[in-house]
Amino acid sequence: MSYEVKMPQLGMNQDTAVVVAWFKKEGEKVEKGDPLFEVETDKATMEVEAQKEGYLSKIKVDEGSEVPVGQLLALISDNNEGSDTSQIDLTVSGPLEPNEPQIETVKDMSTKIEVRNIESPSDKKELINRSSSNYRANAGTKILASPKAKFAAKEMGFDLAELRNAGISEPFHFGDLGRLPQSSNFSSIYMQVSAEAINALILKSESAQRSLLFSKFTSSAWSFVFEESAIEVVFKDINGESYLETGADIVSLSSEVTTVTLIDLCDTRLSAYETGSNNLTLSFSQFQNEFTVCLSFSERILQFSDAVKFLNELGARLEDPILQLI
Repeated sequence: MSYEVKMPQLGMNQDTAVVVAWFKKEGEKVEKGDPLFEVETDKATMEVEAQKEGYLSKIKVDEGSEVPVGQLLALISDNNEGSDTSQIDLTVSGPLEPNEPQIETVKDMSTKIEVRNIESPSDKKELINRSSSNYRANAGTKILASPKAKFAAKEMGFDLAELRNAGISEPFHFGDLGRLPQSSNFSSIYMQVSAEAINALILKSESAQRSLLFSKFTSSAWSFVFEESAIEVVFKDINGESYLETGADIVSLSSEVTTVTLIDLCDTRLSAYETGSNNLTLSFSQFQNEFTVCLSFSERILQFSDAVKFLNELGARLEDPILQLI
């Protein structure tokens, strides 16, 4: 006799949850009260205990899968007889001819595999286009990560998609944030623009904040250059504290969101800040009546030509804020 293990409801408004990890393997002994598996909801990650003693005879949901509440996850059996398999009839129905080869007919239930000659340029182009489409579809899927990892990544201005691109298995945990090696394609570009227009805005309006203006101009410049990509700006002050400046209203409209960390150094003697990491970072400093803007980026995230377009557009808006209204 088997006992069904189903996805529990762990919150009032919970419809689904992610199976993060199984603590037992198929065939292992399970005691009542043993931690059986770990699940993650939008608000928490927790362990679920076994409600019955027996053997974990079948796991029906893989780690990393998001399933609805009440769905069957596994079976616990009274005895360890292995997974349920049908008996195979090996009886030979008739005599075998000694010189006649025996052919076994197998019904292939697997995915059909198409083997083609790709010698022609048109076939190669079609194959490349198909692979690119599959990559874009995979890149747009939801990233699975624990609440702690999501919160820490947002505070750090870290893009969790980098962990996926590095081949680290999902769901991601807090400890995975330190597993990504620094990119060898790290670059920084600088520009100097007049600070006259921004300083005039701040003098005329008591409510105008320099960091907020930098953030708004950054967001609009990005949206102008990359129409298909949304952006969220994380402001990092000189004390190391970070908070989300913009992007909450944009994130929900796009599956592709890029995080940019903004650092205002105008009240210091520093001229720029380079991270040397995989993140996008913009630093602003001021000397006399000029801003120095430094964009640090990984070419795995942003190509050099795109970085130039973005920084050039940002500079145009800083020198002529009327572009922000167009």
